[in-house]
Amino acid sequence: MMLSADKLNKKSPYQLTQINDMAFRFVTDQHISYIVGFYKDSFFMGDGSYLFFIDNADKEHGAYDPKIFDVITLVLEEFFSQEPTVMLYICDPTDQRQAARDRLYHLWFYDYARNHEMTLYSDSVTFKDTKYYAGILLRHDHPLHDKILTSYQKFLRRVPERYKLREK
Repeated sequence: MMLSADKLNKKSPYQLTQINDMAFRFVTDQHISYIVGFYKDSFFMGDGSYLFFIDNADKEHGAYDPKIFDVITLVLEEFFSQEPTVMLYICDPTDQRQAARDRLYHLWFYDYARNHEMTLYSDSVTFKDTKYYAGILLRHDHPLHDKILTSYQKFLRRVPERYKLREK
């Protein structure tokens, strides 16, 4: 799978720079740099699932910026136009802001799902006093919808052992 910055830049409010086949860098009006994209995740269900990420490369926080959601929406549209895929997300708990990330992701992804015939499943699991938030986004008509949902429930129980906390 390959996503195209050239295609996305025709509609994107921010200029996207291609980093690799599945990731882009952009800089907001507040001069905050982000990296957004996907990487193949074979742990969740083998072939066909990708882990979504957005990284605030500068570790700076600015005022609310609705254009970031617009970029995310375009990236998701390009991603889901490729093939019947599953998008997985796990909120990074390193800085104890995973609940805030989950609320933001849920807002973004629920709105996207509602407008694009998609289904969003999200949940959390606690392990050693750390709460892990995770979710999946997939098409309503995905041919393996029920199997994916079952795999997701099993996956949630294994998130803490497979996705170790990384030091910042």
